[in-house]
Amino acid sequence: MSMRVAFNATPLLSPLTGIGNYIVELGTALARLNEVDAYSFYRYRWRHEYPTVPAANGRIGSGFVEKMKPLVPFRGGLRHAAKFLGFRRGLRRFRIDLYHEQNYIPLSFDAPVVITIHDLSWIRYPASHPADRVRWLEKGLPRAVDRARLILVDSEFVRQEVLSTFGLEPTRVRTTYLGVKEAFAPRTAADAASTLSALNLEYGQYVLSVGTIEPRKNLQHVLDAFERLPAALRERYPLVVAGANGWQSSDLLKRIHNLSDRQVRFLGPVDQGRLPDLYAGAAVFVFPSLYEGFGFPPLEAMASGVPVIVSDRASLPEIVDDAGELMNPEDPVETSERLRSMLEDPAHRRELAWRGIAQAARFTWAACAENTLESYRFALVGAPSLRASPDVVRSAASERLDAGTP
Repeated sequence: MSMRVAFNATPLLSPLTGIGNYIVELGTALARLNEVDAYSFYRYRWRHEYPTVPAANGRIGSGFVEKMKPLVPFRGGLRHAAKFLGFRRGLRRFRIDLYHEQNYIPLSFDAPVVITIHDLSWIRYPASHPADRVRWLEKGLPRAVDRARLILVDSEFVRQEVLSTFGLEPTRVRTTYLGVKEAFAPRTAADAASTLSALNLEYGQYVLSVGTIEPRKNLQHVLDAFERLPAALRERYPLVVAGANGWQSSDLLKRIHNLSDRQVRFLGPVDQGRLPDLYAGAAVFVFPSLYEGFGFPPLEAMASGVPVIVSDRASLPEIVDDAGELMNPEDPVETSERLRSMLEDPAHRRELAWRGIAQAARFTWAACAENTLESYRFALVGAPSLRASPDVVRSAASERLDAGTP
């Protein structure tokens, strides 16, 4: 019989982030295996389905209810209590076998729990997150790590970080690589013409960087490196930046807007339907992030047949392997030389593009679903004695938090 698995789909009620995409893509791939009876929780209500993005931008409730919310006293506490009580009742009502929390901290431990920890950037780079999110993770994650039957992570890099930070037995933490959407694939100039024409871009004639505009993504490094290129190269291959505004983005956005539109183009968030064309039309993709638990953008670029230059930090060397070039994200002079060399060597770009396509093909949502399903089975029969004691977990986490460094 299929195991009954609960998913917290509440993150899908907001604009999709990397975690939201993970929830949707994994659910879609698990559905194809037909071995899980899925129940999804959307803030206050349950649905007998895999997590999906609700219609009307995820708003659940009438306009009248939304208008009345400001008039309700203690509404924050009431909403919080209603969410948790509703979730716990659902676990019992639907006789859930296993609950997979894909966003770090479970809503309840009234069923066997598997959690996914995507990274520890809130410890390494706390300034890259809102303070309330850091407090939420500091308060809730040690207990979640202690109580979870199994912990999934997106890369071996994160696995080692979690093991050392929380003092866990190795068998409790499993690397389950994520996948690349099939939409990201090589495209001809004709294939991408509609999108590129609308964005006033020429196929194969721009340098691309994609990511949320926030300090951890280190976009200022790309700007510093790009400005050091010869003027002729900057004119021929303008820098195109795509991404939503993130935490502490105002200063960086001011700098971008003060640059020449002919040499630096800021697109803001790009519609998901157009993003594959934008990737496929680039000459080179640059990703200087200081910390990534997985790194979707470089994989999406490689799957699109575009050579990549990525930071030599965190999970990125593991994910890209020898299919791209590594850069020191603190040395813009070196990055500028590497970018110049690649732009001036079409043969090298083609070689890296072929390597990238092969490397990206290793990361599929089908494989992620198979590995996740295997982890569910392991969690249901695994021995509780594999868990570290609460004191060990809290002590190890506190030491790391105090140090603030790996």
